[in-house]
Amino acid sequence: MTLPTYEIVDLLEYRDGALQEVSLPFSAEYALTVKINGKPFISMACSGTYIREHVTGYLITEGLVSGLAAIETMIIDEEGLTVDVLLVKDNLLAEKLDRIQTISAAGGQAQNRLPSIHQICRHLPFVRAEVILASMNEFLNFSREHERTHGVHGAALYSLAAEKIVFFDEIGRHNAIDKVIGHAAVNNISLEDKMICSTGRISSEIALKIINARAPVLITRASPTTLSVKLLRRYNILSVIRAVQGRFYVVNGKEQIVL
Repeated sequence: MTLPTYEIVDLLEYRDGALQEVSLPFSAEYALTVKINGKPFISMACSGTYIREHVTGYLITEGLVSGLAAIETMIIDEEGLTVDVLLVKDNLLAEKLDRIQTISAAGGQAQNRLPSIHQICRHLPFVRAEVILASMNEFLNFSREHERTHGVHGAALYSLAAEKIVFFDEIGRHNAIDKVIGHAAVNNISLEDKMICSTGRISSEIALKIINARAPVLITRASPTTLSVKLLRRYNILSVIRAVQGRFYVVNGKEQIVL
């Protein structure tokens, strides 16, 4: 079973002082319930595609598991929109599962969810400026779903030679990041010499996902929040923003940019 990624919707368009009927494709949205060890854990809005990668990446980036080995089984019911995850027993798991699933800067919860200082990135790769621009130029023009609906975000994994490894688009920027990291985990791909590219704004939630995944390089066409800047610098993530039209800004790791 494959869930539709979009639906055609009838509506009215205002143009030149008049209303006319039109039909446009809009991105589909589904509420996916994830159960962990038999108990409902979270309901996430998503596109309904690549569910295994999405949930795997979510568990890793939320700091609930350290990798694929911590997941004993994952049973996906697309028709019922549920995922049953059985995790390997962990003494710290009960405490982790009691935490709030989403981090809200406004709610002041991010400080209670900070990763260990051991997750500070000690060795950043060198990245050529031309590679950043070439990767983002291809990445930002890759999504056919965005062309069709203008309703999705994208994320991708690139090598340091500007080679695209995987691309996902999603209705939420968090989901797209989760899928990229989940894909890397499922396929045993190291992130140490890779770049994660995103179309979305870098909030503290996104920054913490990158930190928990131990991904050293993050590039986006958008802007960060002030809290995410602090996190990216504290955990030493090579961070590049507004990488469009032949220029970009470096938030952290300027010494690693090769001109």
